[in-house]
Amino acid sequence: MLYVFIAGILWGTIGIFVKELNSLGADSSLIIFLRMFSALIIILLLALLKYGTKIFIRDKKTILFCALLGFVSNGLFNIFYTASIKLNGMGIACVLMYTAPIFTAIASWILFHEKFSRLKIFALILNIFGCILTVTGGSIFNNADISLIGILAGLGSGFGYGMAAIFGKAAAEKTDPLIVSIYSYFFAVIFLLAFNPPNFNAAFNDVKIFVVGALYGFIPTAFAYVIYYIGLQKIKDTSKVPVIASIEPVTAVLIGTLLYNEQVREANFVGFVVVLFSIAIMMKEKNKFI
Repeated sequence: MLYVFIAGILWGTIGIFVKELNSLGADSSLIIFLRMFSALIIILLLALLKYGTKIFIRDKKTILFCALLGFVSNGLFNIFYTASIKLNGMGIACVLMYTAPIFTAIASWILFHEKFSRLKIFALILNIFGCILTVTGGSIFNNADISLIGILAGLGSGFGYGMAAIFGKAAAEKTDPLIVSIYSYFFAVIFLLAFNPPNFNAAFNDVKIFVVGALYGFIPTAFAYVIYYIGLQKIKDTSKVPVIASIEPVTAVLIGTLLYNEQVREANFVGFVVVLFSIAIMMKEKNKFI
């Protein structure tokens, strides 16, 4: 579980790279593409050094889950999340993304026959409530002009994020997490080129964009996801994964406060405590079924 927790902290640094790339003139399609493509190159080079030609997967089932991981949890998730932010703003988009534990829990129940204990249900509800407070400070619905399409996109991002635990666990069951990452990023790049092609004009005008994009692809992407997939191999109860990874918004808000002087309310800190408490419950929760 510690691996998933660390991955969540690394994902919480995403805002640093996005803000920097935005300031350099990169648009959302380019930022998403640079993240996936640079992660692919980094992981591919590391895997070639470690395994050589053994990186090729022959198992069709593993390739299928890697493709789903790339298409849904990397490609489609990024497109939905970006659209959700554009239509309804960062606060609502982030809260809707953190409906992910619900999707993961339902899918785990259907596919892996994982049971719901009373404590697990309580932790899920607590976690979502904590994420709402952490991200919004309790003022999410002050703006009445909310887009229905934006809400659907936000729920789509929650679904994509939640399915990462499902597809990732299935893909990494018989395959090294490093190799799973290669294939998932490869399919994500193909998906993005087809459905969300990047505009490279800004990147060719400023080489810093490629440098920051490479760091974005390494720290909160390649490195974080390899650790995440290792963690998935060690956790039997998949529905716990998104709750443990929800340290991400706590990290993101703390970074925003410390580095960018973003305002934090008392409700945000209450949210921090609630999220951490829900993670602690999930880590201690045993298989006591309803």
